[in-house]
Amino acid sequence: MLFPACALRGQIRIALFSLAACFCSLWLAAPSFGQQVAPPTPAVAGSENAKPDVDKTGDDKTDKAKAIGARPAEPPAVLQQLNSAIEQLTARISPAVVQILVTSYGALDENSHSQTALITREHVIGSGVIVDSNGYIMTNAHVVEGAQRIHVALPMPSVDFPDRILPVGKQRIVEARLIGMHKETDLALIKIDQTGLPTLSLGSRRPVHQGQLVFALGSPEGLENSVTMGVVSSVARQADPSRPMVYIQTDAPINPGNSGGPLVDTDGYVVGINTFILSAAGGS
Repeated sequence: MLFPACALRGQIRIALFSLAACFCSLWLAAPSFGQQVAPPTPAVAGSENAKPDVDKTGDDKTDKAKAIGARPAEPPAVLQQLNSAIEQLTARISPAVVQILVTSYGALDENSHSQTALITREHVIGSGVIVDSNGYIMTNAHVVEGAQRIHVALPMPSVDFPDRILPVGKQRIVEARLIGMHKETDLALIKIDQTGLPTLSLGSRRPVHQGQLVFALGSPEGLENSVTMGVVSSVARQADPSRPMVYIQTDAPINPGNSGGPLVDTDGYVVGINTFILSAAGGS
């Protein structure tokens, strides 16, 4: 069928115009090729420029870490119990440990070949333990041997807390006399005219074991009312093979001036008397 030429051209122009209009509509409505469209950000009520939420988890962790680091961690309960037990034991046994001040005379040691002997006054500081409330004190024989005068420095009890003693330096010095000594065991007994004194019990029948926890009390280098802690290194140490005496060896630090002081177990019993040291550091 033949159509007039002018009519066909008009129809073609109309169709092309409609197609161009449709294509333009689709091009404007569709997003650009290869680009991603960000999702719309919800607006916050009452704010024109809404900002996205910031994750503060990292800042919170940092603040918590700083807070934890500002104070020390809580120690385990077993350490707190051990610390409390040692403090209570020390407060209970310290009032029965005294300082012994001895004045004697001895020959002056000189590096000369002169036959003249010079006699000088000597002062010795040792320790002792009250074993009877009526003033009987046990110490080493070598502490009081040759003594001309013996004095005992008693720790002063606190007025507010009678079972506790005042800070170091508060002492009451009284005169003592020698009751007797036994040089083979290096033990001596002295007495002061005092009553109602705190005492420690002798644990002569209590077994002592290697590795047992013990405490040494005394006046090392004249520093009264000192306590050190250690373990029993040996229960039967024979220092001199020619003598039958055996000793308890401990690693609790002991220094000159500790002689005569007690070695106490965890129950507060005297299991030994500090006699001598083997090492210059006082560790045995």
